[in-house]
Amino acid sequence: MLSVIPDRETNFSGTIAFDTPSSSPAAAGAGSYLRPASRDELVDALKDMGDRGIRPAKIVVVGGFSSFEFPQLSLADEDSDEALSLRGPTSPHLVVDVSAMNRILHVDKQSLTITVEAGITYWDLANQLREKGLAVENLSAYPEVTVGGASGTGTNGSGHAFHGKNLADQFIALEVVNARGDVQRVVDPRLFSHLGVLGVVTAVTLRCIPMFFLKQTCYEFADLDAFDSLRIGAFRELAETDDFYSTMIRIDLVDTTHHPVRCYIRTVATDEDDRAFQPSFLGAPLVDNIDGEDPSVFTGAYYDVLPDHTTASRVQVPAPGTYHQAEYFVDNRLASQAVHAFLREADKDDRFITALPTGLKCRFVSSDDQWMSATSNVDDVELYLALQLSLYGSRSEIDAILKRIEDCLAEAEIPFSCHWGKLCHGGHGSRSSRARPG
Repeated sequence: MLSVIPDRETNFSGTIAFDTPSSSPAAAGAGSYLRPASRDELVDALKDMGDRGIRPAKIVVVGGFSSFEFPQLSLADEDSDEALSLRGPTSPHLVVDVSAMNRILHVDKQSLTITVEAGITYWDLANQLREKGLAVENLSAYPEVTVGGASGTGTNGSGHAFHGKNLADQFIALEVVNARGDVQRVVDPRLFSHLGVLGVVTAVTLRCIPMFFLKQTCYEFADLDAFDSLRIGAFRELAETDDFYSTMIRIDLVDTTHHPVRCYIRTVATDEDDRAFQPSFLGAPLVDNIDGEDPSVFTGAYYDVLPDHTTASRVQVPAPGTYHQAEYFVDNRLASQAVHAFLREADKDDRFITALPTGLKCRFVSSDDQWMSATSNVDDVELYLALQLSLYGSRSEIDAILKRIEDCLAEAEIPFSCHWGKLCHGGHGSRSSRARPG
């Protein structure tokens, strides 16, 4: 039976509160909030609405509630300094919550493919696949993301090449239900980042691989001089090795003279007891794990390691409603200019340090061929540098920081796009329009 009462009041980070309407499933229509337990239930509800002549102005699809921004919803109180901005779909929207559609439908160990319902989270998927000796090759840093939702916003995973592309790059097909209740199959990979325009994604078929383990090492460089050698030489050299998985660079904002750099490197481990860590990298020492602190060097199942390159960004996280995320993608060939432009702006006052206590995180994302992806292959871009920001403070404080970042990149004439599911100042459509063809 269709459920119409949501079990969530906020998104997973607590930055957005939802005021969702409800109605009787038997009278589903404009202003309804539906949570079907299967594709057939959704189809029946949409067809019934059509038979009754009900045509919602918009169908909004939600799942894991893991976005930091919901551009598809009618938003209110955008400039509010309150911890929680009240944001919710208003009539005449029909909200379809696919979170109850969270099963693995089919596993083919021979072809290494799986079909899952769109509402399954990557965390649940990874844990269930491990029992079958399988894994997904790419995983979001936020395992609360649903498989269907990852395609909606073009979510990227950690890493390079295969692993660092848009998560939908490992998709084979989407099952989509349109507003009339018709079931369609989408196999054109250019459409896998779809921003919701295709309809309600109800199932996804994707590639999988044998289960694996990862180990992470962390090396500390004394100043920013190491950035270009890491970005250009060392990273590409690492990417050519058989066991390399991903890397991330974290730049300190407190020391405005040197901006020390930490480089996190992930490689495929032989097993979960693999503790063979290189003591240095390009002359930088391995960061030792200290009792009582979150480890920077460790080994584990890939889905335990992937949620963050270091748990430092989740240390002493303030109360819900104060943690936000933004992410800007720039051509890696312009990465040095972008980072220096950012740091020149950040060095002007301490508000950047307050908003970004864990510094500037830089990761690498390969371009893809998906038309609506923020990391689409335009202007011959093969590799993007992602400026990843974990932000603390009120919405107005965060927005002021994001405006300054976007302005400094524009002044330096560095084209950039924004992650669709994260915050930006200038508007997702205008900032990411360069990623679209035509």
